[in-house]
Amino acid sequence: MRVRQIEGKLALELEGPEKEALWVSLLALRDHYRTELAELPEPLQRYWVGSVSRESLQGAEGEEAGELLKETRLSWRSERAELVEQWLQRLRPIPGTGRSGLLLEKEELDIFLSIINDRRLTLAVEHGIGEEEMNRNPLWVSSRALQRALWEIHFLAYLQETLLSFLSGS
Repeated sequence: MRVRQIEGKLALELEGPEKEALWVSLLALRDHYRTELAELPEPLQRYWVGSVSRESLQGAEGEEAGELLKETRLSWRSERAELVEQWLQRLRPIPGTGRSGLLLEKEELDIFLSIINDRRLTLAVEHGIGEEEMNRNPLWVSSRALQRALWEIHFLAYLQETLLSFLSGS
């Protein structure tokens, strides 16, 4: 995986397995965002609804803040599904590089990182992965589903770190 600037855009250049891993993650995200909240497992519903944890917001004010949080977070889902669909269509050979990848406008980077983080968090919620499990070597985990989730979470973290490292150096 390599990042560089091409004509004012960020080019995320990927090797074959990296492109495939990102493709699978983006497809899963698109499908997740398109799924109605009521059809998601209970832990994922709670993740999307969220909760207001500020102690000073109690009673009607807390309920109002909670409802606003819920509406805001749920409104992201359709917007993000559209963005993910665009990125899936743009995940292809990058002209002049000999590699496949994704060209991102600089303005897209924050939302791209946020959406990738959504996938990491929803995988963790879906598989009951906490901090302790996150630090395990996927090779030492007996469950194949948990292994795949951990590998995907680690890959997406590497992708995020690669992009952020590039930005901090440019």
